[in-house]
Amino acid sequence: MSFMDDLMEVANGVLRHAGTNVYEAGTIMVNAAALPKLLAAKDEALRWSRNVSYAFTSGMETDQAEKVASTSRNAGPADALRHCYLSAMLGRDLGYEDALTVLVAHEMNDEWGSPASRMDLFNNAVGLEIGVRMKTASDGDLQEATMNAFLQGRLRVVDKANGNALVPTKSLTFGR
Repeated sequence: MSFMDDLMEVANGVLRHAGTNVYEAGTIMVNAAALPKLLAAKDEALRWSRNVSYAFTSGMETDQAEKVASTSRNAGPADALRHCYLSAMLGRDLGYEDALTVLVAHEMNDEWGSPASRMDLFNNAVGLEIGVRMKTASDGDLQEATMNAFLQGRLRVVDKANGNALVPTKSLTFGR
């Protein structure tokens, strides 16, 4: 391993704790003016998808509800919705090229090429199309468009029971 490889590994380790990587950090540094919009969009997408992940857990014991919601947020329906919604907000707020650069940079990590990474990139593409098309939309309008894309089967989740295949889903209860 070279010094540069070691440096990249250490930097990515530190940045991973912040939910980012060297490529994403470099992209953000080049376009620092977009940082407030990026951070706000990440927080909003996380908040919304977390709420969605609990959509069908009423009546469950707390531990079971948390397990179901957590599964949905990890390569499941809520994760697909989060990526699509985040991408839609970035497409609307930053424009196609800047949003695409940030979204691809975010996925350039140790998971690159994995089923979860491929799922994220697929759902990012759908969200980016929504955001660019709906330049004047409110966050609520983007949530609705994202949910419609999901219900129409335009988003993908990882089907662990089917060899980690990416499959369209129309159900928030997929994978339980």
